[in-house]
Amino acid sequence: MDTKCTIPIINFLDLPNQMSNLIKASEEWGCFRLINCHNLLPVSLISDMKVVVRSLLDLPAEVKRRNLGVIVDSGYMAPSPKNPLYESLGLYNTVCYADIDKFCSQLDASPHQRHVCFTGFS
Repeated sequence: MDTKCTIPIINFLDLPNQMSNLIKASEEWGCFRLINCHNLLPVSLISDMKVVVRSLLDLPAEVKRRNLGVIVDSGYMAPSPKNPLYESLGLYNTVCYADIDKFCSQLDASPHQRHVCFTGFS
């Protein structure tokens, strides 16, 4: 039996035809690898987003638990004995400024973190 798992790959240049794969990857994996998006996002933005995500995941657990989801199990998911390497913060609607602002407020995001969230998600 082959138990090898690979992270789903989404081709940015074919995004309209990839929507079902994108949804499936998000629901089943919680992540995906995005290819063919070079030169579309500034390298500085990608770097800033990585730094901000790390800084948000480094927050104390009591702060991260404020991240409440709109739907069941869509907010903060802490590592568990079964999944010790899995941790996530949930942001329901990344194109809605009010939802981004609520997410940032729940986590007491700094002005720089808020700027990167609004720039990266909108």
